[in-house]
Amino acid sequence: IVIPPVTPDIGERFTDLVEYDWARNAIYELADKNIIMGRGDRYAPGENITRADFVLLLSRALGFSGDGEGFADVPEGAYYGDALKAAKANGIITGIGNNKFNPTGEITREDMMVIVARALEKMGIALEDAPEDVLNEYGDSGDISDYAKSAVALLVKNGLIKGSAGKANPKGRATRAEIAVLIHRILTEFAE
Repeated sequence: IVIPPVTPDIGERFTDLVEYDWARNAIYELADKNIIMGRGDRYAPGENITRADFVLLLSRALGFSGDGEGFADVPEGAYYGDALKAAKANGIITGIGNNKFNPTGEITREDMMVIVARALEKMGIALEDAPEDVLNEYGDSGDISDYAKSAVALLVKNGLIKGSAGKANPKGRATRAEIAVLIHRILTEFAE
């Protein structure tokens, strides 16, 4: 028996969101605002996102700007170069040491949360303070790096990060669907 593939609803812009109902509205709203882009008729929601692409999308969403010295491992003329320079100039990103950022590396969920917390602070978006014990609800809270604990706690306490199956998954890689939902929550709750 041949089972035909599930096809998207008529009028769907992206044909690969069938199993991503939880992210569909966020993806479409951000696409309508030109914050995120697809790849033709696909969004690739399950793919991990690179560190540079995440900063680029966050920059588009929050509109931070600035100029300064780039990172040594960011090629001249890279499409994400200006966003990284602006984020670095504003203290939103600091890199991985030795003036490097690892732009094409996949971003971990905890690094994503650190960058978001810094960005919200620099944009003057006030969040409710969060003690680190809010992380106790996650069975993997011990896996969160010390440098990320306060940022993860802040985003959890303020409802920007929900976790999954009782875990924060801090060392996991952030997917394109996850970042769309996170950026959408930021815009919906704090920036619009």
